[in-house]
Amino acid sequence: MKIDTLSLERQLKMHQAKEAIVNQISPEVCDVIDLDKFLQATANEVGKMMEVSRCHLILCMPGRTPRVDYEYLGEEGIPSSLGRAIPLESLFLKGRRLVNRSPIVINDFAHFELESGLRSELEGLKSRSILIVPIIFQETLLGVIGLHFSSHPHQWTPYEVSIIQSLAQQVAIGFQYTKIYTEKEREAENLKIMLEIANGINSKVDFDEISTFVIDKSIELLKAGIGCMGVLDSSERYLHFHSFRSPRPEYLEGIDRTGTISTTNPLVHQLIHSRRSISLANPEEDEYASYYLGKLFRGKSALISPIFIGERFFGTINLIWLRGRAPFSPYEVELIEGIANQAATVLERDWLSAEVLRLQRELKGVRASEMIIGNSPRLKRCVELALQVAESSATVLIDGESGTGKELIADLIQQHSPRHHKPYIKINCGAIPETLLETELFGYEKGAFTDARSRKIGKFEEANGGTIFLDEVSELSPAAQVKLLRVLQSGEFTRVGGNQKIVTDVRAIAATNAPLEEAIEKRLFRRDLYYRLNVFPIKLSPLREQKEDIPLLVSHFLNLYKKKANKYLVGISEKALRLLKSYNWPGNVRELENVVERAVIMATKKVVTVDDLPEHLLSAAEESRERTLEVDIGTTVEEMERRLILETLNYTGGDKNQTARILGISRKTLYRKLNKYGYLNSIE
Repeated sequence: MKIDTLSLERQLKMHQAKEAIVNQISPEVCDVIDLDKFLQATANEVGKMMEVSRCHLILCMPGRTPRVDYEYLGEEGIPSSLGRAIPLESLFLKGRRLVNRSPIVINDFAHFELESGLRSELEGLKSRSILIVPIIFQETLLGVIGLHFSSHPHQWTPYEVSIIQSLAQQVAIGFQYTKIYTEKEREAENLKIMLEIANGINSKVDFDEISTFVIDKSIELLKAGIGCMGVLDSSERYLHFHSFRSPRPEYLEGIDRTGTISTTNPLVHQLIHSRRSISLANPEEDEYASYYLGKLFRGKSALISPIFIGERFFGTINLIWLRGRAPFSPYEVELIEGIANQAATVLERDWLSAEVLRLQRELKGVRASEMIIGNSPRLKRCVELALQVAESSATVLIDGESGTGKELIADLIQQHSPRHHKPYIKINCGAIPETLLETELFGYEKGAFTDARSRKIGKFEEANGGTIFLDEVSELSPAAQVKLLRVLQSGEFTRVGGNQKIVTDVRAIAATNAPLEEAIEKRLFRRDLYYRLNVFPIKLSPLREQKEDIPLLVSHFLNLYKKKANKYLVGISEKALRLLKSYNWPGNVRELENVVERAVIMATKKVVTVDDLPEHLLSAAEESRERTLEVDIGTTVEEMERRLILETLNYTGGDKNQTARILGISRKTLYRKLNKYGYLNSIE
């Protein structure tokens, strides 16, 4: 009997190599657990032992087409197949049920029949002979070991097949226990991270600090480029984005921080109803991914996790990556959802913080240049009107004294309008010389005047498709009024020095601190233009008529300026606040802001006191105490009214506008009463 010594030597060599591999695998289970390292080492050792051209490990994961995860190449010039998708499930599974435990032995690929899709993928590997052995643990297909000969066909022997099957069993055990250990280790690490986050959140005192901490931690742990928090507004119609953060400030340049996304958007709808995170792989995925990644954040991929406070949807944690990345792992999804749950726990405990933010969003709609702060019925009504008109294209006229926040109301309308992503041009008609205002608004042609060396487009052309805000509209020249009327009527105008009609689609919001009715009577303002502007009027009350807002405003400005001044202040004394509430504030909110800013700088104690307030407030308070009117019992109401009007006129130095404001009546009513008491001519 002739003995094949070469075959025996090869079997002995393989047996010794197998023992070495098994010995190498066992310590991996007990000592350093690194799943990637363990599986790559297995591919390397099996490939070397079998002296093959290629050895690869393919893992079967739920929801993913099997692909080459680990690879050993035994010959030069063989292209790598890492990441290549190879649909092997049909060889071993029917649905999710394991139906084949046997290896697939292909001695010569050219003479072996396979289903077309799998054959096409395997042909791409340039292999002549293939052995595919399943890695099975307790009736679950974990993956496969694939061995390839490329340069020549190979006759697989029963011993070779059995030894790889034996190794596959060892790998299955090692893989499963390594996976369990890794999951437990990761679970412990996750718990540690959640504990750190919980401790960090609990140390924060307000919503801004909480949201900033949560976003910073999320970015750090998941290596994102940009993060922010989405907050559902009080109407529950829009998510507004808040607390934009990035490890690199330049990433935030050019991002529209006032952008919103409707709750009717399928992305948000899915977040609310599934209560699970959503991942976006690229901007071209669909139109909703295009809007979120392309328009809102200019990113390549995103992970969005919902925040629920009890059963109420509060908002989202949004993480954006600016470069392409691998698909999100279950661990990453679990991590961001854990952070969202931690944030929800704190917000539920400190519901006031969340409600404060909701109130701010309701009052100001979105973060504009400043916040609209206040809770008075008059201010609430103005905000309601602004939000009502925002979704239309109607022209709005905002009327109010200087410093009452007309521009902020205009910002609120713009940010809630369908044009919020289009140009928003602001122009102060009172700050531009009359000779230049018309050219600023409508542009000019080359040669229109001496210095017109080239054509220049105006603000109405620049704002095409968007919104233009005309502050101090009463200062428009007669010529500019005519052109503005034409634009509002027909959407057409001509540049200065030109004849060509320019068509534009612009929504106009105008503001004035002067009574336009009086300007019309004096023929300084066109009546027809007034009617065009006054389609939807919003009247802002002066601060003296809504003094209940002063404590909220003072608190807001104190918080704002103590941070800027890097001062530790806990509030304002009751006496100082009473003094602020007693003052009439001719400069309205703007004057109050300036006073609080000065007081923060002057403060030497932990609270702002009367000593930190400007002298003119103290003088005004003293005068107000002296301005009393004594009447005798039995004095008629008519006589009291007459004396009150006269005393107030004396107090204001004859200023009838201020007198009417102090008495809480219109100027017209004041004139009627002065005429009634026979004082009109003498006072004039």
